[in-house]
Amino acid sequence: MKWLFKTVLLGIICVFIYGCGHKVEPRKPITNATSSSIEKSIEDNKKLYAAEEKSIENIIKSLDKTFERSSNGFYYSFIKKDSTIGLQPKFGDRVTFQYDAIALNGDTIYSSEELSPITKSLDQEYGIFRGMRAALKLMKTNEEMIVYFPSYAAYGYYGDNNRIGANTPFRSTVKLIGINLKQ
Repeated sequence: MKWLFKTVLLGIICVFIYGCGHKVEPRKPITNATSSSIEKSIEDNKKLYAAEEKSIENIIKSLDKTFERSSNGFYYSFIKKDSTIGLQPKFGDRVTFQYDAIALNGDTIYSSEELSPITKSLDQEYGIFRGMRAALKLMKTNEEMIVYFPSYAAYGYYGDNNRIGANTPFRSTVKLIGINLKQ
């Protein structure tokens, strides 16, 4: 009986020593994001944005208007500009505006009647895309402009989950109707 007890005890000690001495290796990831796939994605996006900008620039060249390029990447030209009166919105102000969305080929994506008027806060993330927020900050009350938004300044990779698809640049006529100043 002592012999059986010693054998079992020796077996438990051997298992314990083997278990403590065995190094546990970390699991390997299922997928690896290689730097080459990230670099390819960056290059693809650069090509896409260059093609969008070239398309917009070609359209602008054919028009009789002078357009400026903003620091946010969109092109704009005032239809109605009044430099003497009116306020410019700042971060935190609520603005009322109207706009439309026209594809670069001239098809109407959204008419201004479908979208307007809109009252939103300029610092609100939901409801105003990045390029529109920057365009509104360039305007004063009752001014109107034509804006060409490349996709990265508009709805980007995801689109608006409705009529504006992924990576879709478009033209918009924007009018700033009013500003409710930040209190």
